[in-house]
Amino acid sequence: MALIPFPNVPKLPGVPQLHRSPAFPAGPPPALGGVIAIGRLLQAFLAKPLWGIFSDTPPQVNTPTDDLPTVTVRSSSTPVVVPDSIREFNFKNAWDVSDYPVQQGSFASYNKVNNPFEIQVRLTKGGTLRDRTTFLNQIAAIAGTTDRYKIVTPEKTYLSCNVTRWEVARREAQGAYFLTEVDVFFREIRFVTAEYTSTGANTAAAIDPAALPPVNTGAVQSLELPSNVRAATAGL
Repeated sequence: MALIPFPNVPKLPGVPQLHRSPAFPAGPPPALGGVIAIGRLLQAFLAKPLWGIFSDTPPQVNTPTDDLPTVTVRSSSTPVVVPDSIREFNFKNAWDVSDYPVQQGSFASYNKVNNPFEIQVRLTKGGTLRDRTTFLNQIAAIAGTTDRYKIVTPEKTYLSCNVTRWEVARREAQGAYFLTEVDVFFREIRFVTAEYTSTGANTAAAIDPAALPPVNTGAVQSLELPSNVRAATAGL
């Protein structure tokens, strides 16, 4: 290649600026112009972040009074953890298939249960010592609570997540002043409403008489306590 004075590459869009013959000078450097290009840049600049960890707390409504009307305070869209970037995202959702024994010692599947999903997010953070300390404190603050968080990705938002654990790995010289592997693990939290029923055992046809429930067949008669019992309990 050193003996070739000029590359035999056409001047087309996408081709870098190369040293060419004076008979075929290089074209002007690429420029960004046009209404469409400017509109896409503006859209990308004003678009909401496509990745992040946000609070999933429902809106709070205060109690209305005569002087203060009902005010709904919506949860903020500010991320609870502010990393430099999200390097890795792992999602896992599994199902358990339950079995029960049948004749001849074999098994048959009869039920399938959907387990809560799990998410692992790997974050990075650089900057000053204060920036990295604030970043780790943000993770520690959300890890020790029972609050729910939502994880936003470009394709889907995962709601009702709670932190189960987090890990920090620092390797060699780069890890001394730059956090490259901060893993935060989440698990889906499901809420159900408890249902209570009151049922009584039907022992009307019980063989053992002791299993029959007591039956009140008449009014309860009161008895007067003896005088010695009344005297002993008078001071109580």
